[in-house]
Amino acid sequence: MASPYLTKQPVYLEDPSGRFDNILPYAEERLDKFNDYEGPQGRYTTKEAKKKLRKTRLNFPYTPTTSIINSADYGEYILTHSNFQQRAFNSHMNMEVNITAPMIVRSVEEAEYVYRASVWIRSTMKMSWLNDENPGMPPPILRFNAHGIYENVPCVVRDFTWNLDSDIDYLEIEDPTPFVLNLKDKRGQWLKSGKIIRVPVTNMFVLTLQVTYSPKSIRDNFSVKDYLEGNLKNQGYV
Repeated sequence: MASPYLTKQPVYLEDPSGRFDNILPYAEERLDKFNDYEGPQGRYTTKEAKKKLRKTRLNFPYTPTTSIINSADYGEYILTHSNFQQRAFNSHMNMEVNITAPMIVRSVEEAEYVYRASVWIRSTMKMSWLNDENPGMPPPILRFNAHGIYENVPCVVRDFTWNLDSDIDYLEIEDPTPFVLNLKDKRGQWLKSGKIIRVPVTNMFVLTLQVTYSPKSIRDNFSVKDYLEGNLKNQGYV
């Protein structure tokens, strides 16, 4: 049976930019191991397919609790000696998404995935720095998908909590992050550090996402009428 970590789930978070070199493997990435096999119509080795494989997806393997917060900001007119105040619309606030995701570890492979996921999430909250290829580049805009209700919602990670509790078991694994040494063996495989780390067998990822849209997208695409008719759903408007 396929691992829920490696198959597309109803709730997931993607980085379409490919900036993090896809440190989170999932089922589609396995096609990259068959580069010598063209497959039907060469679909495994086309430039488009390889570009797709570089996309990083964080699967939430077990259905998380997802809280969606929508709010509008209203100003207040206060008149002297009045019993009631009038409200004036100021703005609609961008949606906020709170995710509490159980991450249950049943094998070394799943423990590696959970650890890589924690590194990936923290990486998406940082800008590129002096030793990076594009210093000064802000964190990537991610895409949030949930249950078909929310599709390709552009967002950023505002905060991330991962508790290492004291009353549960831990699984010892070799540090799976190859960039510790940044070296390859004779077969071109990344060498690992040999360092042992411990991953909790039951834990929670708690994230807060904030939705963000580009000015051009809002200007060119958004209208309340289209929003009501569902025409903007696949463009991430929520």
